[in-house]
Amino acid sequence: MNNQLSVLLIGGYGVVGQQVAALLNQYYPNMHIIIGGRNIHTATAFAATLPDASAIQFDINTPQLPDHIRPQLIVTLANDPDNCVLHFAIENKIAYLDITRWTDKLKTAITSTHLFSQLHAPIIFSSSWMAGVAASTIIQHTVKFNQIDSIDINILYSMQDKAGINSVEYMDRMLIPFEVIADGHTQTCRPFTDSRLVNFSESKRFLVYRFDTPDQLTLPLLTKAKSVSTRIGFNSNMANRLFYVLIQSGFWYLISAKRFKSLRQKLLYSPGNGDEHRILINITGLDTTNRPITSTLSITDPKGQSHLTAIGAFNQIHAIFKHKLSNQVYFGETLPNADDVNHIYKKEGVEIHFR
Repeated sequence: MNNQLSVLLIGGYGVVGQQVAALLNQYYPNMHIIIGGRNIHTATAFAATLPDASAIQFDINTPQLPDHIRPQLIVTLANDPDNCVLHFAIENKIAYLDITRWTDKLKTAITSTHLFSQLHAPIIFSSSWMAGVAASTIIQHTVKFNQIDSIDINILYSMQDKAGINSVEYMDRMLIPFEVIADGHTQTCRPFTDSRLVNFSESKRFLVYRFDTPDQLTLPLLTKAKSVSTRIGFNSNMANRLFYVLIQSGFWYLISAKRFKSLRQKLLYSPGNGDEHRILINITGLDTTNRPITSTLSITDPKGQSHLTAIGAFNQIHAIFKHKLSNQVYFGETLPNADDVNHIYKKEGVEIHFR
């Protein structure tokens, strides 16, 4: 295994992790996949279904590796809230990819990398929506813009879709204000406010609400957009209105304590067998001749949000191994991968349309 590519997937037996492992096995058949997690029995059982994989017990809070295991890359598919795995990877000179951070945790992680005088492997943060799929596609598309005035990302989340428990932790932040860039200035927003009615297709018209995603941090930095917003809604306007009432009435605040976590999870986490995931993006600005231009970008994955997240994570892993990255911190949506990404999207059934 010394000369063989190997990747440690922390949380690799979860809903997204299993799909990442399947994609790696499909496109990198000679790669050794290490499935890591707290439950060694579950990790071992899943690793046994792959042609070249092994399992280890791995606790995010106290990370360590057996002496005989040395992956070239650690991928965190479960939250690394205290940066324990990040610091472990840096100290052991192992490349690190994280797709699980909400915005404030991303800011903290980036800051914490400066505690180290030197990096010996690349560090990639790719926690924008669906492991950077939306943001990287936007960046590809905005080359025809000379100036970007606004990027509006609208997400349709199917209540019938598969979802991992990390999705619940992401959604269970509806009381926490967050910052966005609006008209070039920092503005504080509250989740599930400022609704819009969005036509995702001729038959899919749903309310969407303000939502905190790292895209609202990374895209203003990377595209110089004057305004970036992300909104999300369920594919049931009744559910959208109910959730709005729960938050605005103060009921969600009443059940926000730790002892009510199981109740909130019951309200948020009832994964189905799978359904399509839709993202509709509107971009306004000036073209290369300084004329006003408006562009619409739609992304649809018929296999759902967990599949699209897995593709996003795979694309980052592919870029890390294909390109000689410097030993520095990257946002995943900036990695040089455009042609390969478009090929993977097409092969995996992801539909991307521009107009």
